[in-house]
Amino acid sequence: MTHLRPFSQPWADALRDAINADQAYRVAARTWTWPVALVLEAAPALGYPVDTAVEFDLDRGTCTAARVLDPSAATAPFVLRAQYAAWKRIVRGALDPVMAVALRQVRLHGSLGTLMLHAGAAKALIACARTVPTHFPDESG
Repeated sequence: MTHLRPFSQPWADALRDAINADQAYRVAARTWTWPVALVLEAAPALGYPVDTAVEFDLDRGTCTAARVLDPSAATAPFVLRAQYAAWKRIVRGALDPVMAVALRQVRLHGSLGTLMLHAGAAKALIACARTVPTHFPDESG
């Protein structure tokens, strides 16, 4: 099985497919209708020389598109921005995504109230990310 580099287009595509295949996400996100962008802040030592965004078009439990782009090109009304270490902990299951926002390890641009009303959808989205075979650049092998 090929392990994918996070915040790459193959990783984004695999996450889109995981979202669309996941019944728990479909149920948890049935009322979520907004695109979301995840922004990885630059980490040059790990091969991310500039900030990188992955924008997901999410609508009622499905993902119609996932694309890697410059954060300035993101149009999603919800943008979550964090450093590499925080995203790694979230994807690996060591940090709850909602708690990460509350602790300001992830910065939110968008309505916190709306995000909190849909916390189950956010957690289900991250659960989908945990199913994608991911290789973080600071891990061996």
